[in-house]
Amino acid sequence: MPASGHAGQTRASTGIELLLDWIDALRRGDLDQIRELLDPHVTWHGVTDDLACIGREAVIDVLKDQLPMCMRADAIELVVAPGHLVLGTRNTSLPDPPGVPLHGRVYNVFELDENRIRTIRDFAAREDACRIAGLDGDDWR
Repeated sequence: MPASGHAGQTRASTGIELLLDWIDALRRGDLDQIRELLDPHVTWHGVTDDLACIGREAVIDVLKDQLPMCMRADAIELVVAPGHLVLGTRNTSLPDPPGVPLHGRVYNVFELDENRIRTIRDFAAREDACRIAGLDGDDWR
């Protein structure tokens, strides 16, 4: 499904390409591309209940002060599940939210709807992320 992207590119037709577009837009600080990738009614749930954004503009407001985002990572894992993408990032400099030890790892589950990101959920544990994405934890290698 074509959609606008940067420099005349079209939006990705696969989940992995969509997530790579997301990461690229964050790295470049491209708010227009980020907006295009997000569903207008997107929700982003952090690892704690008090970390949440509802709506595209709320997500943009949180992200814009952090952009362009340095995507430093020691390792990343990317898994496609039906209607979901799971991105695991290992970065020893990740700050721990209050009361949640990340141990240098965070897992984001992206739920897609018509080639847009509808929901993002953050998890401290891989098993929780896989369960929400409908994966058996052993499927993620």
